[in-house]
Amino acid sequence: DDDALELFKKTLPSASASFVQLKTNRQAVLAKALNIISKASNKVDKPQLDLISLALKGKKIGFEKIITMIDELVETLKKEQVDDESKKEYCSVLFDQTDDKKKALERQLSDLQTV
Repeated sequence: DDDALELFKKTLPSASASFVQLKTNRQAVLAKALNIISKASNKVDKPQLDLISLALKGKKIGFEKIITMIDELVETLKKEQVDDESKKEYCSVLFDQTDDKKKALERQLSDLQTV
């Protein structure tokens, strides 16, 4: 029993082998993130990475204005979708009417040819 207890105690971490808590400050994390973003933006040309880089640098960029512009764009697209659907319905009705006229003319033509 003593051997098993000793083996069990050896598997548990001792007080000297405890976890060390690392303290990182906000500036260090931002600098590391900015470094990663900069390296990535050098490899690929993405405007989104530049925008993130500006945000990390603390530059004031008007996100409120951008969000307002996006909201206006969404509203415009909704209106255009409604217009497109009504135009599609109108065109569908015209196609049906034209098809009916075509069939009537073809019947008249066949009737005239049989006479």
